[in-house]
Amino acid sequence: MDKDELIIEIGTGYTSIPSKVGAATEIVVEELTRSLQKAGKNVVIFDVNDKDRIPSNLPIHEVYVPAFIAGKSGYNLGIFHKLKRVFYSFSLSFSLNRFIKKDKSYVIHFHNQYNFFFFWLFSTRKKRKNARLFYTTHSGIWSKPWDEIKDKVNIKYFMESFAMKHADASFLLNESTMLNITQHLGIPPQTLHLMPNGVNTSIYRKLEKNDNSVIQLKKKLGVENKTIIFLAGTIESRKNQLAIIEYLAPLLRTNPNLVFLYAGGIRDQEYFSSIESYCKAEGLEQQVRYLGELAPGNNLNTYYNISDAFILASKFEAFPLVTLEALASGLPVLLSNNLMINFFRQENTGIFNFGSPEDLHKIIITEILDKEKQALHANRARLFIENNFSWDLVTQKYFN
Repeated sequence: MDKDELIIEIGTGYTSIPSKVGAATEIVVEELTRSLQKAGKNVVIFDVNDKDRIPSNLPIHEVYVPAFIAGKSGYNLGIFHKLKRVFYSFSLSFSLNRFIKKDKSYVIHFHNQYNFFFFWLFSTRKKRKNARLFYTTHSGIWSKPWDEIKDKVNIKYFMESFAMKHADASFLLNESTMLNITQHLGIPPQTLHLMPNGVNTSIYRKLEKNDNSVIQLKKKLGVENKTIIFLAGTIESRKNQLAIIEYLAPLLRTNPNLVFLYAGGIRDQEYFSSIESYCKAEGLEQQVRYLGELAPGNNLNTYYNISDAFILASKFEAFPLVTLEALASGLPVLLSNNLMINFFRQENTGIFNFGSPEDLHKIIITEILDKEKQALHANRARLFIENNFSWDLVTQKYFN
């Protein structure tokens, strides 16, 4: 790419960057920008204004949104969430139009359908002449079978279809998404690129077992000498926490030193209540613990490091960042069959896939409860990440 080209990474407006919560897309924007800075690229982030933004050295151009809107984020905003998206996207489009100069070249990298659609709607062909438009599709919905999603795509994701059809390059996070889009949206395949997510290998890393933060957290939680299966993710049906607990239940009953810890913001209170009710009815309250919502970064890394394995069995995902974070922290990952993507299909990755409770029990008994094997898989997990998914490596793929 042209060394004088300015790369503009677009925050979605959901929450400010750096993110105070586990907002995956905002984390992607932040880490891509940091890697571009390290590579000597000219880059700036356009992001929602926030008077309480976490201090950083990120080059951020704030997009004005009224304070009573800008300060609101979370899972239960309902229609207000949509209004915030629209207001931010509208303001973003005019901020970009004012910023872009006719004698300069740009790459504008969008990560949200509203943001792209509104910019296209309120910009002219002349204004876009010197800008290459990139779009990354983060929505997991596209990885599901087409017959299950086609009606929903027409109603809820028509702006994302529009973005991919009009972008100069679109980045897709798994092969199922690529198949759906090439077969059903009629987008020229030369504009579509399979692209993995990455992970900050300096933040998410292995800590020594005698590290004070590990010792203190285990003590605080009362899980010394326990084998810990961990999950971080939004509490909702799509993330399938209840099914995981049901799968684990027979093993928990016969292994009193085995515990399942799960964390995440509660998007569906009724679903969370059903988890609590099940654990109470099955007598698992001491072995299944909800930790609340954890801040990303070093705090979350410590939780990975007190654990012995990470588990994920969502109904669908695009490319879950938590999988990479766990592996980078030296944690073997137990992944349901439906989440296996080609990026993970290598030998000695520290990833084990399962399709039934029996599969899962066998993996935990033979590969996790055996401490020597667990340590071997932990080392393989970290090496797999270092060789394939550091943000520096992924950023090269994006912008080469």
